[in-house]
Amino acid sequence: MDRRKKGYTDAAKIHFPRPWYGEYLREVMDQAIQDLNATVILEKVTDLDLLENGKILVHSPSSVEEFDLVHLCVGHMAYQDPYDLYGNPRYIHNPYPAEEKLQIIPQGSRVGIIGTGLTGLDMMRCLKMLKEDMKIYFVSDTGRFTTVRVHEPALSLQYVTLENLELEKQRQNGFVSLDRMIEWFEKECESLGINLSETIAKFGQGTKEQLERQLIDNEKFGVLQAIIHHMDYYLPNYWLALNEIDKKRYRQEYKGLFELIRTSIPQETVNNLLTWWDSGQVSVFKDMESVTEFPTEFEIGFSGGRKLKVDYLINSTGQNKQIKISKYNSALLNNTLNKRILQPEPFDGVQVTWPDSCAVSQRYGVIENLFVHGQIIEGLQYGNNSAGMLLRHAEEVVRKLVEKM
Repeated sequence: MDRRKKGYTDAAKIHFPRPWYGEYLREVMDQAIQDLNATVILEKVTDLDLLENGKILVHSPSSVEEFDLVHLCVGHMAYQDPYDLYGNPRYIHNPYPAEEKLQIIPQGSRVGIIGTGLTGLDMMRCLKMLKEDMKIYFVSDTGRFTTVRVHEPALSLQYVTLENLELEKQRQNGFVSLDRMIEWFEKECESLGINLSETIAKFGQGTKEQLERQLIDNEKFGVLQAIIHHMDYYLPNYWLALNEIDKKRYRQEYKGLFELIRTSIPQETVNNLLTWWDSGQVSVFKDMESVTEFPTEFEIGFSGGRKLKVDYLINSTGQNKQIKISKYNSALLNNTLNKRILQPEPFDGVQVTWPDSCAVSQRYGVIENLFVHGQIIEGLQYGNNSAGMLLRHAEEVVRKLVEKM
């Protein structure tokens, strides 16, 4: 997609709508297919089999093909369904493509959005674009949003570096404690003039007041975001340097706050949210506990006995990254799990070797010609919700593979 077609000559740091990014990826893919003279089979893959000769059988509804190697790029995992609403015609389980899915909602409806992450905000904006006359309710357990994407100054890190990580691993038998990583992070912030505890107290709760403050007082917060985003590509290295106890501790005590700062919201979206919030077109409810289904509406229950009725519910709770056989999964994922070709990873996704991305199977061991990419390996490639991280790692995997040939 030529960005000039959309009216932009400089696309740096601009937040484009997801459909535009999809158009861009499709154009790049089409050109790559043409350059490589690749064969495209437009069918869903339903199963894999490993043969005694080491090759892999790939099954689709109308054919079975044999391949020397396979890259498994299945995209997002199935969406969570925390209130068991799947199948209700007024419940939009997977909200994408949004413009298509949201068309079923008539003007004047009361619409609940479950979740306050980036997907929920996408739904809010799309609803306002398609059907302005409706009441929107964000409902969740916390009621908090992530942080505003602000200007990030150019900087170089002194403490939170891959070099320091590797040196510490050599001294500590391949591991680095979570406490040492936190120490490095605090020193990094201090060296750049950031009082970490004060900044977190000021901006780390995701409240309406904090979002408003971030829009006008964000210089130091921009430095904090820059530190975190400088770490992005090496997050898997830090994650894999933790022992199992420290991984659990990080997830329980720090992950929520870290991701709240890392997964930021474009300023334009925050301005929309605050404007519609102030005008009463959008409301936010926390402490969500239950959903009761009725023929033409839902009743949402909150702690303290509060109730809210809506006509439609949109699921924006994200994907279920704890991999197991499920009715929500694709046939391919369920079949490969059932045959123990893929093995669940305790910290989400499935197991692979790192950084080679070869599948690790309970039944077959390391499968050196089955490569797994994307969200399904987030339990090892921590933080891989970044397109840049996925692209860079895929390039490395393919480059090493070509070098071996």
